[in-house]
Amino acid sequence: MAKKKTVLSKSQKGKEAVKKGKKFEDKVADLYRLLGAEVIQNIMVCQKKVDVFATFRIPGSSIGHRIIVECKDEIKAKKQNQRLMQLNGLLNTARKAHEADSAAIITRVPWGDIAKGYAKKEGIELLTYQEKVSQLIDFSPYLQDLVKKFDIKDPAKQKDPPLGSYFVDMPAVQKLNGDIQTIPKLSEYLKDQIINNNEIKHWAILGEYGTGKTSLAQKIARDFAHAYIENPGFVRVPILFSLREFTKALKIDSLVTSFLDAECSVINPRYKLFQAMNEAGVFLLIFDGFDEMALRVEADTLEMNLLEIDKLTAIQNSKTIITSRIEYFITGEEEQKCLSPKDSLLPTRDTEYKTIRITAWEDQQINDFLQKRVPLIKGVKQNWEFYRDEMKKIDGLSDLSHRPVLLDMIVKTLPALIASGKPINRPNLYETYLDGELKRQKIVKRRELLLSQPVRLNVLENIAIDFYDGVFDSIKFKDSRSYVRKIVKPPPAEIEAYTRDFVTCSFLMRKGDEYQFSHRSIMEYLVAKTLNTEINSDKLVRFAKRRLDPVVASFIAEFNPKKELLWKWIYSTKGKNLDIGFLGGNSATLLCLLDKSELVGKDLSRTAILGANLEDINLIGTNFTDTILHRSNLINARFLKNELSKANIHGITVSLILLFKLKEKQNGRKTINIIEKSIEMLFMQPILRLGGYIFEHLDPEYCIAKLMMNARGQEGLELLTKENILSKTTAIKMAFYSNEYEELIQSIPEALRDFANEVISRKFSRRWVMF
Repeated sequence: MAKKKTVLSKSQKGKEAVKKGKKFEDKVADLYRLLGAEVIQNIMVCQKKVDVFATFRIPGSSIGHRIIVECKDEIKAKKQNQRLMQLNGLLNTARKAHEADSAAIITRVPWGDIAKGYAKKEGIELLTYQEKVSQLIDFSPYLQDLVKKFDIKDPAKQKDPPLGSYFVDMPAVQKLNGDIQTIPKLSEYLKDQIINNNEIKHWAILGEYGTGKTSLAQKIARDFAHAYIENPGFVRVPILFSLREFTKALKIDSLVTSFLDAECSVINPRYKLFQAMNEAGVFLLIFDGFDEMALRVEADTLEMNLLEIDKLTAIQNSKTIITSRIEYFITGEEEQKCLSPKDSLLPTRDTEYKTIRITAWEDQQINDFLQKRVPLIKGVKQNWEFYRDEMKKIDGLSDLSHRPVLLDMIVKTLPALIASGKPINRPNLYETYLDGELKRQKIVKRRELLLSQPVRLNVLENIAIDFYDGVFDSIKFKDSRSYVRKIVKPPPAEIEAYTRDFVTCSFLMRKGDEYQFSHRSIMEYLVAKTLNTEINSDKLVRFAKRRLDPVVASFIAEFNPKKELLWKWIYSTKGKNLDIGFLGGNSATLLCLLDKSELVGKDLSRTAILGANLEDINLIGTNFTDTILHRSNLINARFLKNELSKANIHGITVSLILLFKLKEKQNGRKTINIIEKSIEMLFMQPILRLGGYIFEHLDPEYCIAKLMMNARGQEGLELLTKENILSKTTAIKMAFYSNEYEELIQSIPEALRDFANEVISRKFSRRWVMF
């Protein structure tokens, strides 16, 4: 039986209307208090009761500006002209009696243009509540700045043309109703979603290094700023936060007040004013570079930072974009928990993010970029097609060009590299780019530089390696002075001048009192260059101190370090304890990047291969007897049982494949829930832990799961290989060793085998996993 609708009496309706109106008056009064006014509610002015009476004190004077404020919380406009005339009469009387100076009417619905024109002439403000909230802070100069930086010139990037002159939109993908949807132009898609989609309020834009996340954030901020300037109130005010400036635990009130002061030049940068505007739905919040907030982040720090951001996003009217590198989340499971916290058993946050992944540029986007960008390069003598064709001729360069950041660097450096005859790879691209920029400062801009180019790069390399090792997240001028004093050794009286010369022309950017690299990839290149020099000179200084970051490792591999020296370092660890650090593991990682079959059949007995990245590596026939493989990554590595049976493998990460055959009558989602639960229950043990998994339907009958496992010693591996393990799951087949993979694939119908192999070869969100 349908529930009867409650019918209110006239008196009850009247009470509800009064209650609702009082609540609206309180909200308006609070706005004036936030603006610094002294507020009295329901006061008599010239024998007439007014809703709000606000007084703004004039600094240095006992006189204040007094405002009569009437509040109308109505869904439809009623008797607007009559109310305006009545208030105007009261205002005139109050002015003559020296009891008020101006008046305002705050409503829910907007006023007509004729009424606004009359009111302005009489000194009366006619505003909706939303319009009044929007006036709490004047963002006009900031919005104009966003447009100018994008369209005309960014003062922080004097050497570059404006981003708007060569911006090309990036493609992306997202899951929609279980299917993968392609998004051809992400910035256009997001703008439409933000304006028209009220179901999704928050987006997480994930992309690998160099895919254009920051450019996307700047483009969206620029477009919303331009739209707001053209038609205030029609769209949200974009607030673009660069999170790389907050390299320690985030405090959202500090972030906001610093932003209002430094970026918006607000005279009174109060967090509460910003908060009120955000709660009213005035802003589009863009948090760019979530992955750059610290070099080393633990799960607790990540959660605390998200909790701080939640203070702004977890309200009804908020809309948010957050950008991050994909690999910042160590597993797909961690990504899911961070971006969809309600899926957790005990959620601590409310904000749910719709995940969109930026994909690499296709040929059309590359051509569009070259067509726009090449003519803007000074000294270029060929058209854009010439450079496109040259890129296709050079091994490896075509792959790099699918990332916008690297393509921009290629365009800047390719003319010089072609002329020099050097091999074209990432190290040479960066070297040419950095050398070219330093020479341009000296020759084109005629700057008198105290530091020579090699010395300047030497100081930068030392800073980069300290950043990488976690000595600093950023440096101050006094820290730079210490580096200059130690490395350059200038005359004591000139240390200040040399340090100023260094910080103003060394790819550093200052935010407040602290300096960081203008781009993270420059730091990664300099670290790789430093470590490669250690390898080739056989002088161990920093190489073994920490496990190689994947980006830095790939950089070093492109330097083509000497294999014989890497082998020498590995064999030097024979019989050593863990105090030798990551010497053997890092050496093995680089050897495998140079050749995936490099370790096949080698004798690595008694060596210490701590923290090696052996993902996708062929290890068949390799002797690991008494080898220390602690914390190494063997996901998708190929090996047989005897290869690892005598190794010391505490904390290694491996992959396990499970094949499931579903019952036809069983509900698909229910089956998946059963499988997931059985997997999680099975592997939540001290000696064998589940780090994450990829799960895919091959067809309605077959499912396959790839599990990331952390094995705590040989006991963990033995548990993986016990025959009775399948009896505890709903799986029909399991594969851990290479020969078992072949058997598993053969048990799948032939038409599904290619798909199964594709699932098995997929990468987890982060290739380097620590438990």
